[in-house]
Amino acid sequence: PRLSWRRVFCVLFLPLVSSGFAPPAKRRNNFIFEPRKPHPNPRRFDWSHLTPRQLKNRSRGIQTEERAARNPYFTLEGHEFLILGGSVHYFRVPRASWRDRLLKLRACGFNTVTTYVPWNLHEPQRGTFDFSGNLDLEAFILLAEEVGLWVILRPGPYICSEMDLGGLPSWLLQDPTSQLRTTNRSFVNAVNKYFDHLIPRVAPLQYRRGGPIIAVQVENEYGSFYKDKAYMPYLLQALLQRGIGGLLLTADSTEEVTRGHTKGDVDSGVMS
Repeated sequence: PRLSWRRVFCVLFLPLVSSGFAPPAKRRNNFIFEPRKPHPNPRRFDWSHLTPRQLKNRSRGIQTEERAARNPYFTLEGHEFLILGGSVHYFRVPRASWRDRLLKLRACGFNTVTTYVPWNLHEPQRGTFDFSGNLDLEAFILLAEEVGLWVILRPGPYICSEMDLGGLPSWLLQDPTSQLRTTNRSFVNAVNKYFDHLIPRVAPLQYRRGGPIIAVQVENEYGSFYKDKAYMPYLLQALLQRGIGGLLLTADSTEEVTRGHTKGDVDSGVMS
């Protein structure tokens, strides 16, 4: 029979291939690599990823730091901490959807939720307070902690937030002597009674007491109103005397920050 070249090739070269003559696979295939060696300087732990329930030992909380040749920044327990915050207003979302919204915020990479506290909804009538159902602020804060979010609370009393009277209850207008957002006696008395009901609910949920609240905002954009220079210091003391501590914030534009700012706080809303 006629000799096939295919048979000749197999007879001559197949033994060489099977005996290891072929080059190593890593030389023939560019997709086979040597095992990766560990980096000599592994990346340090990023405290910005720490969730409230992961941090047990607490002492210093959120603080501001400044160093030469860089902008001011936040630290948590002395470690650099980047606040990545987004707003979810509990009073605008059905309670059954709170968890869904907070989980979505967390899934987007945020580590903090911010929310206003609307006075007009919590005290719809003078002396009648409501912190139940969709207005259960404590439950919302604890749920945020459960899903791994820190909280920045913005209790006003004026919150703006595109609400009538900026969230101030309309019954304040029934007193012709009242002057809103000032140290007017009628207005201050109403604020004090409201804070007496609100602050005891949230003070135990602050960072140093084991809760997720890392900062509290005093009023909102008062620099654009600035009718009473004693008003912001009054609000600051009203919060401190009721147990609010840690990082305190204000929110104003660049031109108005000096009017809305009060000693001991950080402006969080400067816009250029």
